[in-house]
Amino acid sequence: MKPFTALALLGLSLTSAALAAPKDPVQFAVFLEQMRGHYDASLLNYRNGDLTLAAKHAKHPANELYAAVRSDLTPALQQKFLADYAHINQTLALKKPYVEYQKVVNAFYADVDAALATLGATRNDPKFAAQVIAQILEDAEQEYEEGVEGGRVINLAEYQDAIYYVARARSWFDRNARGFPQRQRDVTAQALRDTAAVIARKGDLKALEKAIDRAKVELSEISGVQQAAKSSNATYFANIDRLLAAAKAHYAGGMADDAEEALIDAYLENFEYLESPLAKQDRALETKLEKTLREDLRALLKSQPSAQKFNAAVDAALADLKKARALLGE
Repeated sequence: MKPFTALALLGLSLTSAALAAPKDPVQFAVFLEQMRGHYDASLLNYRNGDLTLAAKHAKHPANELYAAVRSDLTPALQQKFLADYAHINQTLALKKPYVEYQKVVNAFYADVDAALATLGATRNDPKFAAQVIAQILEDAEQEYEEGVEGGRVINLAEYQDAIYYVARARSWFDRNARGFPQRQRDVTAQALRDTAAVIARKGDLKALEKAIDRAKVELSEISGVQQAAKSSNATYFANIDRLLAAAKAHYAGGMADDAEEALIDAYLENFEYLESPLAKQDRALETKLEKTLREDLRALLKSQPSAQKFNAAVDAALADLKKARALLGE
């Protein structure tokens, strides 16, 4: 084989590997849109002069969600995302004018679009879009449950997450509505309006669930993917136990990245759904576990502790989870 041909084939192979499809394209898109939602909320607060809340929203994409999409980004996009986060955080820290903060956030949005472009034709598939919209709405419902109670906001950050997640779902709907059958399109559009109205008036959670469920039924008909039943608390606890055990095994085997992915799944895909019911029983325990699963274990992992030290920290979290399970009757 000629040297040039060999190099060309090697380059093609590396390019193909870099552009390999995400493991879960729907979840990949949802996490990216959650990042956008957090920065949309951050921009609102920054413009209104609440820099503390702006910074709180800005933490989630870099500290929590990036690790969930990192392995599905090309190396070039990984570098761009990290540079974007650094610029955003620096602008926040220096309290630059709003227009400068908006500029660096918009630069990140452009890179999110580039990441979504790696999905190729899938991104423009109405069936795919319907699944993305449905998942974003489900996440918005969970944020609303944590943010509003009895017609009043009890957690402003979570309430704002719900607002902007629904806005991201609406953006996907508007971009893809032409490809949806008319009846499903019309019913979903009304359900999205009803969802936004419930959130705006800080309405009852059941009213929000009804509106979102109506949208999800129609979106399921579009995608052809049957709407999954909501998991029970017992299932979430079992998943967390399994994932934390996997994190210990991965770390002991020298696979720190796999251990971190297990920790991320334990929090994002499971514990987040337990936060609201647990907080009603024991707010202090809920807050402790949230910080442990979202931040502390991952921070410890990055410090490259001994396997014994990491296992001890995970076991302490499991002990707290056992208390939480008892409180929720599981």
